[in-house]
Amino acid sequence: MLFYHPWMLWLALTMPAILALYILRPRRRQSVIPSTLLWRPAPAGLEASRPWQRLRSGPLLWLQLLAAALLVLAAAGPVWRAVIESRSTIVLLDASASMRAVEQGATRFDRAREEVVSLTAGLRGDATITVIAFDRQPRVVVRDSAQPREVSRALERITPSTCAADPGPALSLARSLARQYENPRLVLVSDGGLDLPGGDVDFISVGGGDANVSIAALHLRSTGSGQAAQVTVVNHGSRPASGTVALMKGHYPAGSKKWRLAPGETGHLLWTGLPRNVTVEARLKPDRPDMDLLELDNLAWAVPEGKTKRKILLVTGGNVFLERALGLMSQAEVFVADAARYQLLLHGAYPYDITVLDGVPGPLPPGAALLVDPPAGAPAPGLTVGPAIDRVRPAPAPGSPLLAYVSLDDVNVRDARVLTTGAGWSVDIVSGANTLFAHGELKDRRVAVWSVDLHRSDLPLRPAFPVLMQNTLDWLLPPALGVPGSIRPGDEVKIVPPPLARRMVVEDAGGAAQELAPPFPPSPWVPAEPGLYRLIAYRDDGSTVREIAVNGYIAGEADLRARDPRGSGDRAAPVEAEAGESRRALPLVQWLALSALLVVMVEWGVASRGR
Repeated sequence: MLFYHPWMLWLALTMPAILALYILRPRRRQSVIPSTLLWRPAPAGLEASRPWQRLRSGPLLWLQLLAAALLVLAAAGPVWRAVIESRSTIVLLDASASMRAVEQGATRFDRAREEVVSLTAGLRGDATITVIAFDRQPRVVVRDSAQPREVSRALERITPSTCAADPGPALSLARSLARQYENPRLVLVSDGGLDLPGGDVDFISVGGGDANVSIAALHLRSTGSGQAAQVTVVNHGSRPASGTVALMKGHYPAGSKKWRLAPGETGHLLWTGLPRNVTVEARLKPDRPDMDLLELDNLAWAVPEGKTKRKILLVTGGNVFLERALGLMSQAEVFVADAARYQLLLHGAYPYDITVLDGVPGPLPPGAALLVDPPAGAPAPGLTVGPAIDRVRPAPAPGSPLLAYVSLDDVNVRDARVLTTGAGWSVDIVSGANTLFAHGELKDRRVAVWSVDLHRSDLPLRPAFPVLMQNTLDWLLPPALGVPGSIRPGDEVKIVPPPLARRMVVEDAGGAAQELAPPFPPSPWVPAEPGLYRLIAYRDDGSTVREIAVNGYIAGEADLRARDPRGSGDRAAPVEAEAGESRRALPLVQWLALSALLVVMVEWGVASRGR
């Protein structure tokens, strides 16, 4: 039996209070007399009597104590775990980042392995065990085994990851496998802190302490002559902690700072005067090892924002609107050429990242392209430019990423060509059932199309125009190749290749390389460990390198408190059950409350009969 609310047992103090009432209250024998004349001296005797009386046993006393005891137990929320015979045990083994926490010389995952092997050793008859290890994704590591040695060897081949835990897919897989057995037992071996729906899963806790101090964030910002770094330190434990944080600027130390934090407190450390465009690394060290059980989140990296300008070639016969709008874009360097010059550039080393073709029939350039007012035809695969229509009423297409913060109210367009799009294309602006603006991701490039002659529209005079232009350029060639500023282990990163890239790889700090392309577009990259990585794009005329910081801090994994994942929120004790058996939780609150009501009714009846 266990209690969901054990702190409510303090209500048991009502039982000594009941005994005290019986001791302090004098009890006198009732008698029938013919007259009260002889009882006039009685008040004096009552005043002289002592308040303390000898406790006398009686049915009312025991009934009241029994009712109080039943109500106290009901308030504590008792649950009886009824034993159900089963032939199979399915174990959900937590292999997330928090299982790397070290307690008493062993990791939590080591203790979890021992628990699973112990469950296997206690199997009886033809009962078997299946083990599903999970972090973000589940994987079956043992299937229908009854040999402890076989299970131990299989578990020795896996280690906890650096990712967050998602028990949902693992639980779905376990319940799917459970359909093959009669009365299967589901067991979660974890340090808790998970959101586990359903009450049909037993929980074995392998977590003890909660001491953990983490580098939650490392931010860089530009200053007048360089940059500054801010390190955020969080104490997730229930005891005060202290230590130092050392900072590295590139390969050189930038000094260290001390910190002291109360339980649950967050602190910030600031370094100024750092060189511009230099990657920094922060390393946390506690004063004592017992202040920090998880070392995974003691390192953090930060990469300065790339300041390389995107080279944009505008091919036009003379469009002041486009030239001025492109010149106002952030991190853009604009070059202008006519159609003849453009044809010559295509036969050489094409150095431009984005090409804007204003009324030019083509061909498409290497890399990203924006086609403005293209002539009729098929300028790109899956795209056809049709005849022009008038009476245009531009309206945004739902969900278009290029129209974020763009308002088309009061935008007038005299005429525009109708676009017909196929697979790989998305619509941005429509006029009735006709498509006017669209964007598509082809095999080796990104292309956006505006079928409007800007001289025959007041769109360039509206505030929406520079916003639409910036959104379009950011989609054609995202800053930093689409790599987000914050990456955690296990995140899927989709990288946008730079123009003319022939090969793309990712290297870790040890030099091990993972090839992303060819073929293009590059395969998504999923970092497995925290660290500083290099994304290298090889071109015929050289290569470009971008550093990527992957930090191991995950708030849910950094909180090492052992919590019951079944929703009670209490600290969970290990579940002890016979192997080959399943225990079903049976709440006893309603039965105890009903029993207390019956006892109170009996006590009332006894008291009434004695009057």
